[in-house]
Amino acid sequence: AGAGAAGSFAVQLAKRAGCRVVATCSSTEKAAVLCKLGADEIVNYKTKDLGAYLGDKHPGGIDLVIEHVGGSMLATALGHLAPAGKLVMVGYISEYPHNAGREAETKASLAAGVDSADLFWGGKNMKRGEQTIFGKLGFSAASRQRVYDLHEQGELTALVDTGCTFKGVDDVSAAVTYMLSGQAIGKVVVEM
Repeated sequence: AGAGAAGSFAVQLAKRAGCRVVATCSSTEKAAVLCKLGADEIVNYKTKDLGAYLGDKHPGGIDLVIEHVGGSMLATALGHLAPAGKLVMVGYISEYPHNAGREAETKASLAAGVDSADLFWGGKNMKRGEQTIFGKLGFSAASRQRVYDLHEQGELTALVDTGCTFKGVDDVSAAVTYMLSGQAIGKVVVEM
């Protein structure tokens, strides 16, 4: 989900910090966006087995995961987290009520030892040995300002989806449905 609103910022900020970035996506169009954002490795999880890829390319595990899909994606991330790795939950969209397969996705999270909803909404952190899973991070005013400054200086791109146009309060429901469909690239905006 590297081409979503939060994921696209995570890719850019990680690159600025000197990290090697492995980003996931669900289409060739999103892969192209991730390439432009600087992702070093791009895995289309619709066409490649992410767990097999990570096991092959990163046998020591991933040091930091920004995770906002939940379910089986969360389970895969946890299965390939480095021994002292950190995972930050930004959401768990596969387990939201809109998803017909959410029960199976929630079971996958629980089988991996994580109650996504409790961790995220409770703002909890948990340890798994030396690993740390952050349920929700808060951002200071200074951190937010730094992101705004980077954007204003042209050093951080805010992706805004151009696939559909939504205007007015009457389109909010359609905009949310579109966002949850997985088709959006970047932030979905409703013009008022």
